[in-house]
Amino acid sequence: MVTINGRDYWSTRTPTRPGYAVAFPRTGPRRYGQASTAQGRRDDRIADRVLDEQVVTLEADHLVVFQRAPYRVVEVREIPPDVWGEKWHQAFKEELARWDSHPWGDRPTPATWRDRPVSVVLRPAERPEAKSVHLRGRASFRWDVLPEHYAVCRACGELPPCSHELTEEKVRAQMILTEELMSVPPGHCLSCGEAITSRMKAVRFPGPNLWRPDLGDDSAVFHARRECAYDVNRYREQLQAGGGEDMQAALPLDDTDGGAP
Repeated sequence: MVTINGRDYWSTRTPTRPGYAVAFPRTGPRRYGQASTAQGRRDDRIADRVLDEQVVTLEADHLVVFQRAPYRVVEVREIPPDVWGEKWHQAFKEELARWDSHPWGDRPTPATWRDRPVSVVLRPAERPEAKSVHLRGRASFRWDVLPEHYAVCRACGELPPCSHELTEEKVRAQMILTEELMSVPPGHCLSCGEAITSRMKAVRFPGPNLWRPDLGDDSAVFHARRECAYDVNRYREQLQAGGGEDMQAALPLDDTDGGAP
């Protein structure tokens, strides 16, 4: 599981190969220029062939990943242009307009357009008696093709990491964060947990402490520095969502160090 801009992207730990509903011939070399020796050019050809053979053209009985589970391909077929529908015809017109503006290779046709619609029929690999799933999508969509030997979760049937495993990991991570927050002493920064001395600028939020109610009112204190700004913003959002007042711009020094001069 990878998180990018707050969104989780899942991929199975099982090694897979890239697969497509139709074959896409390579339109050129994989590198600029060529080796200066005959042996080097031979090695490049071999390397290109190895990479090309990693790509799978989907066929009936192939195993693919769908909704985090293994599915068996039942059928793959092209959809005739006369039944594409308005959405696909409009997308093809836009593709032709892009090619006319910046020609590269052969001009796309309904039979060669990489994003033309195709039909893929799947069935759960672990439940062959289940109802088939009929999908329509672009031919250039990349499928993750599974080997015949793979592991699934005994509880939910998903490929690892399954939903149960990911939930348990999030719970464990949240428990660690909670334990760390509960260990912050009074008057210390709720973000980094370190003391706020008389020489440091800090900010606090009035009212009950949303993160540490046990510390009492007006105890939500943070360093006024970049490293702690993310948690300051998180706290402010929670406070405003509950109708609370905004933070104080500057925390008096005698509130940060127990009254020391």
